[in-house]
Amino acid sequence: MTDYEFIINLGDHDLFTDSNRRQVLDKDRIAQCQREYRLPAKDFLNLLDELNRYHRSSNQQNLWETIEKKYLNLGNLIIK
Repeated sequence: MTDYEFIINLGDHDLFTDSNRRQVLDKDRIAQCQREYRLPAKDFLNLLDELNRYHRSSNQQNLWETIEKKYLNLGNLIIK
């Protein structure tokens, strides 16, 4: 069982991370589903840096779309 920690709420999504495994858990509150992603080390650090830098952005939807496109994509999805 992975140990996820809450990091940010972006619109309808709550993001949690497990830094030991470089995994991200995306919980979509509207669709009531969750997806897990495993990122390469560099991408994981870049994701955290980007969230830290832009989390107070006035356009949260644009930030979410950027994060989803760059990091939380089908290539990084953990299929169980």
